Amino acid sequence: MIRIHISKAKWLFSLLVAFSLQAQKDVSLLFVGDVMQHDGQIQAAYNETTGEYEYSDGFKFVKPIINKYDFAVANLEVTLAGKPYKGYPQFSAPDQLAETLIQSGFNVIITANNHSCDRGSQGVLRTLDVLDELGVKHTGTFRNQAERDKNYPLMLEKNGMKIAMLNYTYGTNGLSVSAPLIINYIDSAVIRKDVARAKELKADLIVCNMHWGIEYKPLPNDYQKKYEQFCYDLGVDMVIGNHPHVVQPIEKKEVNGKDKLTVWSLGNFVSNMSVRYTRGGVMLGTHVEKGEEGIEIKSAEDWLVYVYKRQEGPVMQYYILPDYQYNRVLPGFIGETDLEKMKEFFSDSRKLYAENNIDVIEQKVLKFPEITSLYKKYLTSYYSVELTDASDELLKNENANAFLHGTLDNAGKEYILSGVCETIEQAEGNAKFIEDCGLSKSLRIVKVTPERVEEVAR
Repeated sequence: MIRIHISKAKWLFSLLVAFSLQAQKDVSLLFVGDVMQHDGQIQAAYNETTGEYEYSDGFKFVKPIINKYDFAVANLEVTLAGKPYKGYPQFSAPDQLAETLIQSGFNVIITANNHSCDRGSQGVLRTLDVLDELGVKHTGTFRNQAERDKNYPLMLEKNGMKIAMLNYTYGTNGLSVSAPLIINYIDSAVIRKDVARAKELKADLIVCNMHWGIEYKPLPNDYQKKYEQFCYDLGVDMVIGNHPHVVQPIEKKEVNGKDKLTVWSLGNFVSNMSVRYTRGGVMLGTHVEKGEEGIEIKSAEDWLVYVYKRQEGPVMQYYILPDYQYNRVLPGFIGETDLEKMKEFFSDSRKLYAENNIDVIEQKVLKFPEITSLYKKYLTSYYSVELTDASDELLKNENANAFLHGTLDNAGKEYILSGVCETIEQAEGNAKFIEDCGLSKSLRIVKVTPERVEEVAR
């Protein structure tokens, strides 16, 4: 059912983006921090109206950023082990969380972290099964050695460039799973062999995602520094860190004449943590170009994000918010207490970066008027096309996620929409495109506000 009408849609979507791809010579990557589901998040996401867990609206302000990049990588720091759903200390999150990650534009999920074994062997297996069913690329944990040998390193290809994606964790909180299951632990002999294999596969870029460091510490420790240097000595190009639940510095530098990019810790992408410094994280974007002399890291940009809880009808959304003047557009959208905490988080992070980063990396949101224009529509109103006969399964398809989105009204009803349009005429054009794709035979033009979705005359 996931693939209904997808072949024709994929072809049409490819035509829509073909021009930009022809002009594109580099490959862009985005990395985000820990994707958590504490008890408060699980309870807040449950929609009694539908009996489902709802996350889409919480991701809508970061979705346009995620979709700017060729590869978007998220660290899934929970298992998808099924019910009973539970947060700390042994996580099992609803499958809808992973679905929303994919709907939001993430196309690579890493799974090796200190919570990989939270629900034992069954949790490891079911997490892999769910990710496979969703059709998303993933790496870090494996069913057996044969699967690891076949699929590791995870190889990504775009615009003539081959990227090897590696993922390791320092440990799993004292828990373990029995063979044949494999969790990638940080081990110098294993990493050496895996990097050699990446080179055998002709990888142009090697990225090592490391789950490491001391929780809540703003600077890397000697363990992190040791393994960063070890990776670069082997020929790794990027070292991307998770786990401390706070942001740590970013370094864009040269090592032995080669471009390198280190993110010591990305912090929290979404969580229920509320202590200062843990209230958000950073989305790190980079553009890489392949030249005669090898890989050149053309740019690195950060998008700091703050996690804001807001009750909307039956669901409390955990909004992931880049730095933007939301209350100027919708007064009261962010409460005064949270507004001060958000400003504090951004200020703390920028101070840390100013004192410790190597190379200048800019906060980017206000640099992209098309993104701020979307934010204004989300906070006021816009016209869209509702696909009244489409299953939300359609949102799982990687070719559709940039064109479709889900939202809830304040009564808890879910809508599957296409487009964020300024006028009814624009929405009608979008409806024609959806009809041509064969994605829906029953469409409505609707006006969407923060509180409701209402049909308008076609």
